Amino acid sequence: MRALYALAAVLLAGGPLLAQPPDGRAILRGAGVDVPRGGPEAAFDAGMTAPAPVPPGAVSALIVGMGPVAEGPRIRNAYAFAVLAGRSARTVRANELAGASVALLNMMVADSKRTRIAGVRVAGYVFAAPIDGGPEPARPSGLLEAVVLLLNSPDEQEQVAAMEAIGLLRETAAVPMLREIYARQRAGNNRAAAGVALEALTRIGDPQTAALVRELASDPWGDRDDPTGLIVAFARERFLKDGSARRLESAASNKTLGPRARAYLAELGFPLP
Repeated sequence: MRALYALAAVLLAGGPLLAQPPDGRAILRGAGVDVPRGGPEAAFDAGMTAPAPVPPGAVSALIVGMGPVAEGPRIRNAYAFAVLAGRSARTVRANELAGASVALLNMMVADSKRTRIAGVRVAGYVFAAPIDGGPEPARPSGLLEAVVLLLNSPDEQEQVAAMEAIGLLRETAAVPMLREIYARQRAGNNRAAAGVALEALTRIGDPQTAALVRELASDPWGDRDDPTGLIVAFARERFLKDGSARRLESAASNKTLGPRARAYLAELGFPLP
């Protein structure tokens, strides 16, 4: 624990880059994760998790690698940490999560856009509202403010990453902004960004979103077999319970759409096919 608190102090103060940062890909492999060609980020996007137990020292090494290291390793280590930690940080100890919190907050305000995006995506996942009935992970002070800062970014990639995070965190104060983004992006025919805004609204579960989803029930906008189409199915099942889960079940084995479909089914409480 003392080592992690010492690391937090270094991260807050800044410092020289580590000469040899930890290797997130190798750490995941050592933990029994079959890392895909795209590395830790691809493993994160695919919803991969590590078999229990996590090897001693693996999490601490990744937290070190999320600190003052070069951009590429820092990003890989952050995504690797998310894979080991799992949604809502179920497999890491409180002191480890405290150390990771400092590293992630620093990533979210870094000079590099890629680092900021990785930081907010990982933070949203590891501090996500639980879907397993367990307690919420302890969120660090300043987390929501950092996410909202990126939600207000003029850069679309940053805004999309922040919407992903704010939905996982189920932050109800963001609902008006998300509704505005959804309406603007649909009007501008930006299907992907509008879909992520709808995903966040669905995860937050604000009752006002139900009216918007009822409109989608007769709107062909959600009929495509793409990520946004699955988001619409997720939203319809969440608010209307109209059997749209069958569409998610059909997509669960799809190589491209499967990870998203399985994540939505888990959130809805359906057994995974």
